[in-house]
This record gives sequence, structure tokens and C-alpha cells, in this order.
Amino acid sequence: MSYGIESLHPEPFSQCVTIDVAASRCNVLAEQITEYAREGLLIPLKTSNGISYYTNLDYEWICTLQRLRDEAHLSFDSIRRLLIGGCECWKFRHCDFHNVNACPMITDPSKPCWANRALWSVFVSYPCYGCLAYRSLPRCGAVRSILHDSGVAAQSSRSAANSNK
Repeated sequence: MSYGIESLHPEPFSQCVTIDVAASRCNVLAEQITEYAREGLLIPLKTSNGISYYTNLDYEWICTLQRLRDEAHLSFDSIRRLLIGGCECWKFRHCDFHNVNACPMITDPSKPCWANRALWSVFVSYPCYGCLAYRSLPRCGAVRSILHDSGVAAQSSRSAANSNK
């Protein structure tokens, strides 16, 4: 899936960075960022020759995805389910659809709407990269709750291990 940037600007924006720079800034491997994009969880900006670029808007989401994988031990399917069911974009988008089953953008209910974009029968001009729903995911209640709970569990495990010494 490609969300091109050529139509917006003839060359990549000056604030865009390559995957290696983004990986370094987020302290993850470039391969992990590629995997997040391949799994439909991350939207890279791409040039017509396929080079992915990231902006400072992406760093929080990349770090959050890494935490969901490392700290909460969620699979990609679990993350997708969390995003679809737990982050209820209709509450802040103020659209007429009040659940994932009613939303016409969810043609495959196992994937978030931006991963379904290629399947939409009518082109929707709303840009997924800047979508409030997509950009708010690292701070949505369901994600924060999972990360909080995994942090509490990790802290409890460390405390228990220290008390057994």
C-alpha cells in the first residue's frame, strides 16, 4: 500500500527522514518499522520509486507499536483488534457510524480502516496519513490501558523477583 507524497511536493519534504534515521530516533530496528508497515499498522510516506519516509508525526506511533510488542507481548493480530475495537475513532471523528460494524471504511473487519483503503470501492479523499483517528492511536484509552497494565505487571514481577533474593 502506498500513500505517495509526489502529489503534495515534487521531492520528499525536508522534515521527512529515511527509515534508518527514524529507526535510530525510535531506538528500533529498521526491519521492525518495515514489518509494522507491511502488517498495516504504520503508514509510511512513499515516493514513486518506493522509498519510505517518516516524519516526527510517526515517532510516537513507532515507539508505541514497539512497546505493544515488547512490553505487552501483543501479536500483530491482537494490535489490529485493539485498534479496531478499542480505539473507537467515531467518538472523536464525530461521524454517523457508532461502531466498527457500521463503518463503510472497514471492508475487512480484521484490519484498521487505513489498511482497508485499497479495498474501498469509491476513492475517499480523506488522507489516512494525517487522519485524526490514526494520529491519536498512541494516546487512545485502550492502548494506554494495555501499556499501563503491562507496565504494572512488569513492575510486580521485578518486585517479586527482588523480594525472593
